[in-house]
Amino acid sequence: MSQSNAAVQTAPTNDNRSFMLVMALMVSLFMGLLYAFSIFINPLEATFGWQRHQTALTFSLTMIFFSLGMLTGGNIIAKIGPAKAAALGGALAALGFLIASFTPNLYILYFGYGALGGYGIGVSNLVPTSVLLRWFPDKKGLATGLVTMFLAFGTFFLGTQLAGRLVAAYGWAHTFRIIAGAFIVFVCGCGLMLKFPPLGYRPKNWNPPEGQADIWGYRRINVLKTAAFWLICSWLLFVQLGGLMVISHVVPFATEQGVPIAKAAMAMGFYAIANGVGRLFFGWFNDKYGVKASMILDCFIMGGGLIGMVYIFRALGYPGLLISVSLVGFGYSGAVPLAALLTNNCFGPKFFPINYGMFTIPGAVIGGLLGPTLGGLIQAKTGSYTIAILSAAALSLLGIVSTVLLKTPPRRTDD
Repeated sequence: MSQSNAAVQTAPTNDNRSFMLVMALMVSLFMGLLYAFSIFINPLEATFGWQRHQTALTFSLTMIFFSLGMLTGGNIIAKIGPAKAAALGGALAALGFLIASFTPNLYILYFGYGALGGYGIGVSNLVPTSVLLRWFPDKKGLATGLVTMFLAFGTFFLGTQLAGRLVAAYGWAHTFRIIAGAFIVFVCGCGLMLKFPPLGYRPKNWNPPEGQADIWGYRRINVLKTAAFWLICSWLLFVQLGGLMVISHVVPFATEQGVPIAKAAMAMGFYAIANGVGRLFFGWFNDKYGVKASMILDCFIMGGGLIGMVYIFRALGYPGLLISVSLVGFGYSGAVPLAALLTNNCFGPKFFPINYGMFTIPGAVIGGLLGPTLGGLIQAKTGSYTIAILSAAALSLLGIVSTVLLKTPPRRTDD
């Protein structure tokens, strides 16, 4: 009997993984505040008189440093463990929000919210998925879908709703300070509870597939040498670039078609809810039908939603817009849990925290920076968003090619 199989046979089956799930979901919920910067734009500009491109650069920096946090967070987890890594990230983010609350100029805002906030959230955000994939080897998709769904709901309920009300009542500076305190209490507090299961852990009444090593995986340098890495990155870029090219322009697109701005803004609420529910759905769908079927379905939903923004909207009016935007949010959401599941399935759990960060670059960095800009440029050149939307749909459907070509690399265990 191999050492790994012996560990599986002797590992305890009684566990506290339900407690780990709750703690992970709480951390992920507050990570969603990363995407809530839009509620601060108008108050900050009213206070300082900044131009929109100056204020908006804060969020671009946030996404860049978020990706850096994800890239380096795996090494931090390997050195100090998931609990301390989550707490460290939460403390850095809290410090960033606190600094931002005293901002006298753009550069302090960039440093506080953009650099410290983005990086800290990136480090903490890596921990819940890394921990739950080991506690739930029997329900990887469901666990990943739940944790990423809470990330999306954090943006909507804690960001858009709660923080939006706090800004209206107390102003942007006090709201930043409240968020900093919440990060210390909930992210650091709950994060310190997170830990990996013991070696060889298995849930009760579950046995690993025959011949599957308990902990296997590729080091980052060897991941980069595989065709699977580049195909996964291309799929993520096609799906997320297409969505980001358009979704950042939904409100002006709708008003361009005669929809009142209040109704156009409501469409973004539908998008946010679909974006959360879709993550859970794709996690469940992966467990039932596999990751490649999930990838193909995601491409069709995203492409169909984008096409619907042109043709269903024209046919049904405002209800057609809500349907189409919801489909786009649903499709965009799938890339988040599937990126984690693809990292784990193709390159193993051993180095998952280190490898997973690489797959945030196609969507968060390239897609986040290039997509909205491309959508705006196409609209400026043509005078309409139609070509931008249909181009985004074509990109999404092109992701099917990457999926068909993708082959899972052979299992290996690097030292």
